[in-house]
Amino acid sequence: MRRIRRSSKSDVIIDLTSLLDVVFIILLVVLYGSNTRAANLSETQSKAEEAISQAEEEKRLYEEQQETFSSIWAVSVIVPYDENEITKRHICVLEKGEEIKSIDLVGNDTTNARDEFKNYLVDYIKQNEDKPIMLSLNDDDEYILYRDEVMVNDIFDELIKTYRNVYVIKGSVSEEIK
Repeated sequence: MRRIRRSSKSDVIIDLTSLLDVVFIILLVVLYGSNTRAANLSETQSKAEEAISQAEEEKRLYEEQQETFSSIWAVSVIVPYDENEITKRHICVLEKGEEIKSIDLVGNDTTNARDEFKNYLVDYIKQNEDKPIMLSLNDDDEYILYRDEVMVNDIFDELIKTYRNVYVIKGSVSEEIK
């Protein structure tokens, strides 16, 4: 009996095709994953940059509004009366909650007091003509006579028509400014 000897190692055939296929597939998956991550990263970065620029724009607008509101001069007018002495009333002009002018309305003929009040507001507006001026009459005040309310509103209407920097708002300004 003869023994069959194997010849040299060169006769051994190893099939690496399937192994190469698996390695190639793994390589493709890794490359695809890294490309996807890079794309997601660049997309996230662009969204973050957009959000930052939008936040900076909103901050700029907010600062402009703050600057505008700090340059607004608000004046509130109240005209209270005493139930016991209805013929004596006062026009009180308030700025930042503090009285800056008080004019007495006595009796039925209040023409002089009306003119004094209007002239005071005109002088105030002319002194601050570079700033917007908000005028407010405490409308729903139970201690104001209807005729006084009409008088003050008429003066406000005249001032709005005459001056471009004058605006009238309803309600109390003095409470909002404090």
